[in-house]
Amino acid sequence: MTAMATFQQPSELKSRERASMNFPNTRALAITLGLFVAVYAPAFAAVSLIRPAAQVAVPLIISISLAIAFVLIFTLARRTGSVSEFGLSMPKFRYVGLAVLLGLPLAFAEGWLGHFFPSKSPIDTSGFPLWMLWLYFGVGAAVQEEVIFRGLLQSFLEQRWETSSVFSASLSPAVLFTATLFGIIHLGSGIIVVTGAIVLGLVGGELRRRSGSLLPAVIVHALFNVPGLL
Repeated sequence: MTAMATFQQPSELKSRERASMNFPNTRALAITLGLFVAVYAPAFAAVSLIRPAAQVAVPLIISISLAIAFVLIFTLARRTGSVSEFGLSMPKFRYVGLAVLLGLPLAFAEGWLGHFFPSKSPIDTSGFPLWMLWLYFGVGAAVQEEVIFRGLLQSFLEQRWETSSVFSASLSPAVLFTATLFGIIHLGSGIIVVTGAIVLGLVGGELRRRSGSLLPAVIVHALFNVPGLL
C-alpha cells in the first residue's frame, strides 16, 4: 500500500499542476467574455430604450461601444504601462502593404460569394444614403470592431494566455478565439457571412499580433466590407 501511494503521488501532483495552470487561462477567458458584454450591452440597451431609426441606431451602437472599448483599453493599459500593447501604435510600412495584398483577394472572394449566396442583413439599410453606408460600414464598423476584437479582447488574452505548442508556429489561441467569437456575433447573417467573418478575424488577428498595430487589421476589414457597399 505504501509503495502504491508513493507511485501515485507524482501523477496526482501533475494533475494538480495542470489544474493550477489551467485556472488562470479559464479566468482570463471569463474576463474576456465579460469585457465583450461590457462593451456591447450598454450600446444595445440604449438603442432598446430610445428606439431610434436605423440611421441613428447604427452610429449610436458604434460610438457607444467604441467609447467603452477605449475606456477599458486605457484602464487596462495603466497596469501594463502602454496602450501600444493593445495595438494603438503605428506599424511598419510592410504590414500596411501586406494588409492591402491580403485584403483585396478577401474582398473579391467576399463579393463573389455574396453574389451567388446573398444574405439578409439584420439591419435594413435600404433607406441609407450612399455616403452613410460608406461612413458607417466602410469606416466606422471597421474601426469599431477591430478596436474591440483585435485591440481589446485579443490583446487581453494574449497578455494572459500561455502560447500552446500546437499554435505557436501558426495561430495563437487568442487569435483563434476572438476570430471565432467574431464569427458567432454574425450568425444572424447566414453561414457565408459567419465563415467570412472568421476568416477576416484570423487574418486581421494575425496582422495585429505580428505588426503590433491595429491599423493593418482595420485596412483588411475596410477592404473586406467594400463589396457589400457597391
